[in-house]
Amino acid sequence: MVTAGQRRGGLNNEARLALELTCWIAAYAPRRTAGELIGKTDFDVFSEPHASAALADEQTIIRTGQPIVGKVELETFAGRPDAWVSTTKMPLRDENGGIIGTFGISRDVTAQITAENMKDDFIALVSHELRTPLTSIIGYATLLRDERTGGRDARAYTEVIQQNSQRLLRLVEDLLFLSQADTEKMAVELRSADLVQIAASAVEELRPEAERRDIGLFLHATAVPHPSVDGTRIAQLLGSLISNAVKFTAPGGKVDVSLGAEDGEAVIAVADTGVGISAADREQIFERFFRSATATRQMIPGAGLGLAIARYIVAAHNGTITVESEEGRGSTFTVRLPLQLPEPPSTAAGPGWQ
Repeated sequence: MVTAGQRRGGLNNEARLALELTCWIAAYAPRRTAGELIGKTDFDVFSEPHASAALADEQTIIRTGQPIVGKVELETFAGRPDAWVSTTKMPLRDENGGIIGTFGISRDVTAQITAENMKDDFIALVSHELRTPLTSIIGYATLLRDERTGGRDARAYTEVIQQNSQRLLRLVEDLLFLSQADTEKMAVELRSADLVQIAASAVEELRPEAERRDIGLFLHATAVPHPSVDGTRIAQLLGSLISNAVKFTAPGGKVDVSLGAEDGEAVIAVADTGVGISAADREQIFERFFRSATATRQMIPGAGLGLAIARYIVAAHNGTITVESEEGRGSTFTVRLPLQLPEPPSTAAGPGWQ
């Protein structure tokens, strides 16, 4: 976007046509006419801090004659979203070479900055999730090498190493899963399956962790017709939802897993009495690598992949996944899967959450 600055501020009549031709008004002052902007300054368009910074840059260029090239800055506006831009400004000279103002071009780089921030967050998050179990594995492996270690201690150390190795394996598998889902290669093998048995197995798998944390874990299931699903993926889906419920519930709380049929759909619900999810976080809860403010504040472990994976699995079965939650009062995740698929999908075709 092209901008022009005058030595004494304001836009003159000669700048009016240039503004219209370069879409400056549409970009920086929507719903305002060129006539309204004549004689105005940056302070009438941008926020005060941004206008002050822009003025300081222009004064420096006028004083030194040196351009500013590729400066990445946050443009802040009054009453509209901010934007990251890469700005180049240079002196505007008259026929005698004297500096009479400045001339600049700003390029919107918001998407690029957002992508770079996501990459940095991803590296930091995954590095932490790798470092924690690796540190434990190395520490307990060192203890096992101690000649004084044996018997009951050795078995306990081996269990810790195995648990942390499984945690690492799950992280790698989750990353591979999302990579395949991104390239639409997430195949599902559909077969008639007993959802009650799958749910019971998922609950029993997580029961030791729930008991360790003094959390009640209950299954309430009624007979459901056997739909055509990928049993392995559905087990993964349930494992992720139940694991999250246990992880975000304080000792003494409970997690209820229910399964039934309604309106031609299998309905699976995982309800907990945990910390809950804020309204703002609910908007992003199914996005990959998203970590809620509560999870970050309480340092609850996780890479923010489980619910993103759940979304893809549900989508692959033409189902939906929804969440109801209130901070401090727990959450309920509800999955609905059609008992009869009109056309069995072979890949995850798109998001299945609401």
